[in-house]
Amino acid sequence: MLITYLLLIASFICGVCLLQAQPSLPLLWPGLSIAALFFLLSRWRFSQLFLMLSLLALGFSWANWRAQTRMADRLNPALEQQIIEITGFVSDLPQASRFGTRFLFKPDATDPRLPSKIQLQWYGQADRVKAGEHWRFLVKLKQVHGQSNPGSFDLESWFLQQNIGATGTVKSGVLLAEKSAGLHRIRAHLRERIHHALPDAPYRGVIIALTVGDQGAIPPEQWQRFAATGVTHLISISGLHITLLAAMAAAICNGLWRRIPLLAVHFAAQRAALIAGVITAFCYCLLAGMAIPTQRTLFMLSIAAICLWRAQASAISAIWAAALLVTVVIDPFAVLSIGFWLSYLTVGALLWAGSNQLGKSAKWKTWVSSQAAATLASAPVLLVVFGQLPLVSPLANAFAIPIVSIFITPLALAGLLDPSGYLLYGAERLFAATDYLLQWCTALPTIAFNMPGPVTLLPAAFGVMLLLLPRGIPARRLGLICCLPLFISSSGSIQPGQYRATVLDVGQGLAVLVQTAQHQLLFDTGQLPNGERVLLPALRSAHIRQLDALVLSHNDNDHIGAAEPLLKNMPSPLIWHSLPDDHPLWASQKANRQRCQTGTTWVWDKVHFRFIWPNEQNTARSDNAQSCVLLIDNGQHRLLIPADIGKHEEARLIEQGLGEIDILLVPHHGSKTSSSIPFVKQTSPQYAIYSAAYLNRFGHPKPEITARYAAAQAQNLRTDQTGALIFDVGEKIKLTRWRHAHPHYWHQPTDH
Repeated sequence: MLITYLLLIASFICGVCLLQAQPSLPLLWPGLSIAALFFLLSRWRFSQLFLMLSLLALGFSWANWRAQTRMADRLNPALEQQIIEITGFVSDLPQASRFGTRFLFKPDATDPRLPSKIQLQWYGQADRVKAGEHWRFLVKLKQVHGQSNPGSFDLESWFLQQNIGATGTVKSGVLLAEKSAGLHRIRAHLRERIHHALPDAPYRGVIIALTVGDQGAIPPEQWQRFAATGVTHLISISGLHITLLAAMAAAICNGLWRRIPLLAVHFAAQRAALIAGVITAFCYCLLAGMAIPTQRTLFMLSIAAICLWRAQASAISAIWAAALLVTVVIDPFAVLSIGFWLSYLTVGALLWAGSNQLGKSAKWKTWVSSQAAATLASAPVLLVVFGQLPLVSPLANAFAIPIVSIFITPLALAGLLDPSGYLLYGAERLFAATDYLLQWCTALPTIAFNMPGPVTLLPAAFGVMLLLLPRGIPARRLGLICCLPLFISSSGSIQPGQYRATVLDVGQGLAVLVQTAQHQLLFDTGQLPNGERVLLPALRSAHIRQLDALVLSHNDNDHIGAAEPLLKNMPSPLIWHSLPDDHPLWASQKANRQRCQTGTTWVWDKVHFRFIWPNEQNTARSDNAQSCVLLIDNGQHRLLIPADIGKHEEARLIEQGLGEIDILLVPHHGSKTSSSIPFVKQTSPQYAIYSAAYLNRFGHPKPEITARYAAAQAQNLRTDQTGALIFDVGEKIKLTRWRHAHPHYWHQPTDH
């Protein structure tokens, strides 16, 4: 009976996952018809099989209807880039940055063209708006759009999960109503109180994250350390914290209730404890603004409480599956979140390992086995998504989980009610001691693996289940075989005489990865924060652990801004550049540095590389005019990366006899200052590539420039429309457009 119950739940969830994998949304009625047909057939024969198929189709249809509803709640394209007036409420805690303030905004329900939630950026002075305030803004809106690259985070998927239907910038605003008494205003008041109590504390951002769920004040260097040690899940109002806090509240209530005979006689202490636990969890979720991850935990705890309230024996796996089902029914977009799977799979692994335990063990052995089960369960997902496993994670979590969840979090929450501020200070200092241990842990290694494909997850999940069986069961060894595909992967070999050029989608900037059979070169890095968000995931996806050379073309932030964080994680023994000798980057870099110079050549795996600019006679003061220009040639097809050179430099290259180019990175992102008519005619490219941001403020590429290349029979390609562009160059040129090769229904149409 239990197996049937679990299979039926799994069928519905598989249907939801199947819909989320679709490149476009299908019609609704066929799925509903199929669900109804299989349900009727289940009343005839093969009832279990047909009922599973019916629930599969029902899950698909339910997710389809929700997706169509959410996609309809996006910005009307006719409003894009227009300056319009909107009124509404600031619906979350604003995030301050050096550029201004970013916040969520809910327009009043008076304009059906506007989505129900918008992410706005107000450049300039920070802290202009407060949560819960009513404003009238003049804004310029655009459709949600994210960069699309191998191995990178899908920002448009995140917008879909958060139900954000547009982004925009504020031109001006008028406050219509003072601070309201809503939930977010209370959270803002608590955040301000922590700022006042801990004005200069280095871990103030962590305390804010643990109490009101706002992670915006945590410095990047702390985030990098938390990620390296695998404890990022602790630095928030996470499911673990909510569960432990609810358990503590339930235990306290149970103990006190039993000691008051008048209460214990009229109402069972166990049920009072359940109520106290759920109420505590609900209040803590409110402090987080009822964020989606906290809602999932609240659903799971509520279902577990209901099952315990009924005082009937229920399998733990059934409670876990029911919580999973309720979460997916309420939020079918949850299956798109890595955090969702890490959370539920980790809990499921702990329950599975606990149910398979034979006899009683010492508490320390139980704790060690729990850490091993959680690490083993999360490993396949971490490998597929991030391509690496922090070996220090079990050790770091072993001491960080009890300290943060049992001591720091309750102490910080109690500090919200303490007018003296001593409890908040104590919580901050205790975390400082914890982070001291984490810094020691970062010295331990993190193993990088080739990123396996998603198809390896299913056999790996089965393998983990086998590995968590009790010792002595022969089938446990088969688990290792099921996990082997995680460590066997191939990105497609490059033969000598061939090269692969990947033009990454870095927004307004440039980054080109060039690979030969045995070597890798990166030309420019784009601007911050592309190092962590784009470059490192793309390099891991390409199975690259060290660069052979890095080219920093010229001293512009959109070309070299992400160099420093990249080099901290992906060293390069050789850097070609045209930067000043006193550039701040050199203070932290000991790599061999050489200036780009006309005539510098080398050969990698029968592929020729040559710098053709700048030359010794170039005395231009412009950074753009000093750009390194790299020509790559395998004897059959030539690729030119000219960075940001202008018409004068183009003329000098023509004088040198540049010749035809097959693949051209259009100079200066397609601006009017480059791509002169003689340059376009001489290069006569087959592919003209523009690396530019979506609806960028410069208007790149300019229409007259794209028209000029089109007239020369070039195929115009824009990274903001295609995502990363991958050219496999041998005897022929094979082009892969990343967005087109990996379509999703939530990606906006980009060919316009």
